[in-house]
Amino acid sequence: MSLFPHYDRNQILTRLFQAYYDAHRNKRNTINALKFEFNNESNLLKLGDEIIAGTYMPLPSICFIVNKPVKREIFSADFRNRVIHHYIFNHISPVFEDYFIHDRFSCCRQKGTHFASKRIDKFFRSCSQNYSNDAYILKLDVKGYFMAINKVILFKKVKELLVRQKHTLKFNLQMGLQVIEKTIFNDPVYDFRMKSKNADWEGLPKSKSLFHSAKNYGLPIGNLTSQLFSNVYLNDFDNFVKNELGIKYYGRFVDDFVIVHRDKFYLKSLISKIRSYLNNVLHLQLHPNKI
Repeated sequence: MSLFPHYDRNQILTRLFQAYYDAHRNKRNTINALKFEFNNESNLLKLGDEIIAGTYMPLPSICFIVNKPVKREIFSADFRNRVIHHYIFNHISPVFEDYFIHDRFSCCRQKGTHFASKRIDKFFRSCSQNYSNDAYILKLDVKGYFMAINKVILFKKVKELLVRQKHTLKFNLQMGLQVIEKTIFNDPVYDFRMKSKNADWEGLPKSKSLFHSAKNYGLPIGNLTSQLFSNVYLNDFDNFVKNELGIKYYGRFVDDFVIVHRDKFYLKSLISKIRSYLNNVLHLQLHPNKI
């Protein structure tokens, strides 16, 4: 029995096929992708029916360790899950883009590390009046960011914004939220296939592993939805820095952020205010060794 009996099935399938093509671009030669592609039409039809019926559940991920560029724990989503990630992203990313600040550089087309570098250089030139005056940069980092994201807070933020924009959405809100909720609260550590050896985790801090995250904390690194949700989670913080603290020169790339100002002591005074907001509102900690 359909949870959403009056919804247009063809519309869902059209968007699922687009999500499939988006996911297919980067993962075409993986075993999961090839397996899904072999019967892609029937697999997408089944996926669409599960979304409509409210029975969609994520499949197990593959867990392994990578060492470059830094050591990280990866839970690689099944290709079927990746299709859903693109399906979610294509639906809600345009909604959130209107709420994100301009100087948020991750998970956004035409923005990235190169754009961020140029933008910060522009901040410094402007703040120092083209190097004619002193200026300083405060660089901060959130400790174990992805593993420390509170899923309850995150889902509340996503839901509140989508409900606020429900009259402009081009998809069924209730249907979208049930897929988003299952994606956010899916905990891959309870159902996964291991690709690395246990010894490969040696040297990886506990703050960077989902195996050591508390219940309802942590998102897997690498998933498209994790990248998008990481921006949603810090969006209110961005506005706190820009509006409440009144910072003009501020930029953030995932959980690394910089503030440029002519007064070094003023920058130092901001650290306690930022630390307090992150701790009290978002349950996050500044990395003590990366200030």
